[in-house]
Amino acid sequence: MKLGILDIGTNSIHMILVNIKQDLNIEVLDRAKEFVRLGEQTFLEGKLSDSAMERGVAALNRFKKLAELRGIQKIKAVATSAVREAVNGGDFVDLIAQKTGIKVKVITGQEEARLIYLAVKNSIPLAETPSVIVDIGGGSVEIVVASAKGVHLAWSVKLGTLRLKGQFIRGDPPSKKELHRLQTHLENVLEPILEKIRSYSVKTLVGTSGTILNLGAMAYLQENSASLDRLHNCRLKAKNFTELHERLVKSDSKARIKIRGLDPQRNDLIIPGSLVLTYIMNKIGVDEVILCEEAIREGMVYDYAPKHRHKIELESEVPDLRMRSVLQLAKKCDYRVEHAQHVTGIALSMFDQTRRLHRMGPAERELLHYAGLLHDIGYHISYKKHHRHTYYLIKNGDLNGFEEREVEILANVGRYHCRSFPKKSHENWSRLSPHDRKTVRVLSALLRVADGLDRSHFSVVKEVRCRLNGKTAKFQIRAKGDPELEVWAAEKKKDLFEKVFDKQVIFMFSPRPSGRKKQYA
Repeated sequence: MKLGILDIGTNSIHMILVNIKQDLNIEVLDRAKEFVRLGEQTFLEGKLSDSAMERGVAALNRFKKLAELRGIQKIKAVATSAVREAVNGGDFVDLIAQKTGIKVKVITGQEEARLIYLAVKNSIPLAETPSVIVDIGGGSVEIVVASAKGVHLAWSVKLGTLRLKGQFIRGDPPSKKELHRLQTHLENVLEPILEKIRSYSVKTLVGTSGTILNLGAMAYLQENSASLDRLHNCRLKAKNFTELHERLVKSDSKARIKIRGLDPQRNDLIIPGSLVLTYIMNKIGVDEVILCEEAIREGMVYDYAPKHRHKIELESEVPDLRMRSVLQLAKKCDYRVEHAQHVTGIALSMFDQTRRLHRMGPAERELLHYAGLLHDIGYHISYKKHHRHTYYLIKNGDLNGFEEREVEILANVGRYHCRSFPKKSHENWSRLSPHDRKTVRVLSALLRVADGLDRSHFSVVKEVRCRLNGKTAKFQIRAKGDPELEVWAAEKKKDLFEKVFDKQVIFMFSPRPSGRKKQYA
């Protein structure tokens, strides 16, 4: 099913278009956003202005046309704080239906919080211990205490950026008096909530939606020269946001626009947003902030999808978010299940038996597991240069639960599981840190040999025993038949292993139970 989701917010209107496949794999087809500032006068005058409603209807008409071009079968739309609080909010909903044919549901703040939690739960691996999720919108702020077990507490408070700017900030930069009044207001509203949150001893804050993501981009660029392709699952120290806030409150609009990473359309709203975030963050004493690019609209997709039986079955079979995401990408690319699983098993066995060479741990082993399952998905595009297509598909596969650097590692291991070695001239290689390059070299070396040992795709090789002596690495192969084809292929692919580990690789096997061992070096 092709589904369109519309999130009609106080500051902007967002749309996401997805294809929910029969196995409930969710493919994002398109996204769109427009700053319409519906709530620009709502919180001062109590109603939506005629001009704001006109901007809103015009944007929704454009979004509907885009959805139709994409073959969207169903559109679900929700409106939040500005429409919820305006005396003419119902009139606006009727106008939308009349002008666009879109039926809009006005949701409560608690429902916003629930949908935000669903988005985070399905895209960020939450720990067993509670974290606090914060979404700073234009009209309201949603705060959720949650863990992998579920939601513990949730609130929606009237502290959105557009609301706070209209109520408290006139100067540019804001005066000390204005900031003090705003700080006092935050204390009065938030302290009863923060007292309850502190009882959970949370150390991590997950931040979603535009304001926090923009603050995250700015905080990241304070210490890094190049911006990230994706902010999703990016982890930043809490002090990065505090340092950024100290700079923001002293700057006027002309100075702020020069700060790297600032979205110009948020110039006048970034200070109240920063104040809310740093106040919550510092008062509960979190150590780090995890950025989440998914919010209400993605939460609505995740809310819709479980109504399909196949989604429930998939989540039951594969409860781990990261593994489920990898398998969904693999299935979408029609991967060769038996070959991928067999190669992965051999690679993981070799990883375990060569620990004293590579000295890597569970995190790298997990990445090798995922890379093994995905290593041949490039065949979905073309047999020729399939390793390069594998890199592209992994890099652009929207893998949930992974940091950007982890996706880059997986994509590079897929890229180098055959053919050429990593080279300085390769753009994808140059983006890796020295530490991650080492990880890719080791995992690729192991995967190349493992892939060779299933050259026939018939799972001939049943077991590989590794013996490390001096300058040699001997691989004793146990097979259910004659593995000469597999050994021939592995011989051709052992080169990276020998280079990385400075070991001569020797393959040994017995052609038949009573026969002499054959040795290849």
